Amino acid sequence: MGEQQSPINLSGAFVVPGLRGELEVEWSADRFEVSEGADGWRFVPSGVHAVVLRGHRYRLANLHFHRPSEHWVDGRPEAAELHAVHVRADDRLHACVVAVFLDLGGERGGGDGGGGAPREVDLPGLLPDHGGFDRYEGSLTTGEFTENVSWVVMKGVAAVADERLRAFVRAHADRARPVQPLNRRFVLSTGV
Repeated sequence: MGEQQSPINLSGAFVVPGLRGELEVEWSADRFEVSEGADGWRFVPSGVHAVVLRGHRYRLANLHFHRPSEHWVDGRPEAAELHAVHVRADDRLHACVVAVFLDLGGERGGGDGGGGAPREVDLPGLLPDHGGFDRYEGSLTTGEFTENVSWVVMKGVAAVADERLRAFVRAHADRARPVQPLNRRFVLSTGV
């Protein structure tokens, strides 16, 4: 493995004026095909969703969840984390993963996820309100840990309103990969 592995502890980021303008999120509510594979449960969208990062358009390939969060903030994990994996192919395959920390509400109630995965997900409802984020270059956190990922980790925590999704994440989220060394990388931030 290389020197740009993910996830990392987000701390000491450099605030970059204008960074917020480098990201456009084009998500809408949608139906998903849900299946369990070697790397865990994956939600594949029926419609077209995208992010544009620094002028490059990436299409949404899948959603998946980790519990507890993989990324840490100032040395502490959050309850859960959504990864929205977007890809583009030009001269090589490149990914942009939008990570969102999730509030699953109280740990009691909501069932055990036995009702199965929800097929409809309100993607915009899973984004924190203020739109700030941290950004760095890293790797996938599953599979071969390929170092071809631009990470966008949203600031703040989004409350999961859908009780069925909360129960599913509690019961079926992927485990978190341990935090990896930052090495010689920089984390860029919108600030707030």
